[in-house]
Amino acid sequence: MNSNLMPILSSISKLPIDTFQIDTKNDVIKLNFISDDKQGKIKEIIFNEVTSFYYLDHDKKSDETIKQSLNNIMYVGYQASDYINAPEDESNISIPNFIIELNDSNMFIEANSIVIDSETYMV
Repeated sequence: MNSNLMPILSSISKLPIDTFQIDTKNDVIKLNFISDDKQGKIKEIIFNEVTSFYYLDHDKKSDETIKQSLNNIMYVGYQASDYINAPEDESNISIPNFIIELNDSNMFIEANSIVIDSETYMV
């Protein structure tokens, strides 16, 4: 894992989300953000080879739109496994390596790589 990944993800935190797309056919989750720089460049994150994801919605209002700001996005590697109590021979358990925080909601993602503005990081 590239050590530059965490600072890059942190720099994207708090940016407004333009689009959020889940493509289960191609195992991809894609987010586009509106950059805060003067050029208004769209920043893009693509989670590739997504093997699992879980969306947890806390107190979502029915009229709330997806056009919200990202609270945080982090790479947790296999630290998440510290919170899973399963037998050693359980190989079908998904362990997320990314957590996306959106207001009061969370998305846990297990992916093999992430692309940020055309730069690929194997995780």
